[in-house]
Amino acid sequence: MVGALLVFGLTYALIAGRRLGFLRVSRAAAATAGAATCVLFGLLTPPQAYTSIDGDTVVLLLAMMVLAAHLHEAGFFEWGASVALRVTRTPQGLLTLLVFSVGVLSAFLTNDAVCFLVAPVLVHVIRRAQLGPTLFLVALATSANIGSVMTIVGNPQTMIVGSLSNLEFHRYFLLMAPLGIVCLGLNRLLLPRFYRLRRRPPDLWTRPAEWPDAPFEDADELPADFRRTLAAELRPRPLLQCGIALGFALIAFFSGLNVAWSALAAAALLLLLAGWEPRSLFRQVDWQLLLFVAGLFVVVGALRSRGASSAMFQALQPVLGDTPTRQGWSFAFLTTVACNIFGNVPWVLVASDWMAHWSETRTGWMLLAMAGSFAGNLMLTSSMANVLVRDASRELEKIRFLDHLRYGVVITLLTTILGTLWLLAVT
Repeated sequence: MVGALLVFGLTYALIAGRRLGFLRVSRAAAATAGAATCVLFGLLTPPQAYTSIDGDTVVLLLAMMVLAAHLHEAGFFEWGASVALRVTRTPQGLLTLLVFSVGVLSAFLTNDAVCFLVAPVLVHVIRRAQLGPTLFLVALATSANIGSVMTIVGNPQTMIVGSLSNLEFHRYFLLMAPLGIVCLGLNRLLLPRFYRLRRRPPDLWTRPAEWPDAPFEDADELPADFRRTLAAELRPRPLLQCGIALGFALIAFFSGLNVAWSALAAAALLLLLAGWEPRSLFRQVDWQLLLFVAGLFVVVGALRSRGASSAMFQALQPVLGDTPTRQGWSFAFLTTVACNIFGNVPWVLVASDWMAHWSETRTGWMLLAMAGSFAGNLMLTSSMANVLVRDASRELEKIRFLDHLRYGVVITLLTTILGTLWLLAVT
């Protein structure tokens, strides 16, 4: 047990050091080193290490990244931006559409992939329309994190929970979708109270005094050729193929088939239909994330095999309490803090091993998925979605840590409170 705890502590120290900015070690390197150490020092045999990796989680992550990359290759996100600019009449309308569309897309395509693919298009729109960059970029990141809670394919944390808990896709969706929509609405309501809608009165507008009531098409800041440029990226045939594959995947999800292998079947179908060498597509797959998750499964497997995981729960039990209500509130906020120290995926993997000790097991799983997802909004470094958006913002106006934190604390606290109240009431 001592050896397992030492390897665990060292691995998570490396991960936390990277997240907090005082170590330059990639999360994939830290997890891989931890996994290798577990085997080399005899905490696990090689066969035990292989079996400790949850294959469904890794397969699902890979499949969803392939599906999202196909949509990108088909020009779906640029086409979506052109539609949004035609449909919305004011920048407030654009913000509303951004919040809810990104939230829904993240629920079915994973939040990291959506931020990675939408951010460059959004940067282009912000620059041409002279919108407040911090407002719209923070809206992208926070909406992706919130929306991803609605399904078990929304982010790596919910994938782990869905795989290890055997929660049914449709039952999870029915419980979490109302919460996600309400929290997206709260996000839309609060964002303009923290960040400016516009950067400055732009020179491109013909009648800036009428802003923000003037429709987009009545001003010259977004000319028709710009919308046509975005729409020209669309490739109808690949998009149709994506629609067929995603439709197949959703039917399989809601029918109760294995989620991971249904997603992989849809991704394989797209690869067959594409009929070309998909090198550019595979370059968009985050292989480091897959290695990171696999390595952490091995480290946590060593904890479990040596009884250290149960010992950790026993040590925390006085803090968590022994009634469902007290456990729920304590666990939700412990998860929020721990996710921001160690990372969302590492904490979810550790805490998932404690569910057998809960008085209400399903409630524990749902709280872990909810709090682990919403915790990603607390700091600029709290989730990969935030980091991706931060990197994209450097082309406009770099999002500062404190600028994000002042809103992140509020939206994380409120959504976690709402989520805990809802889940304790309905589960």
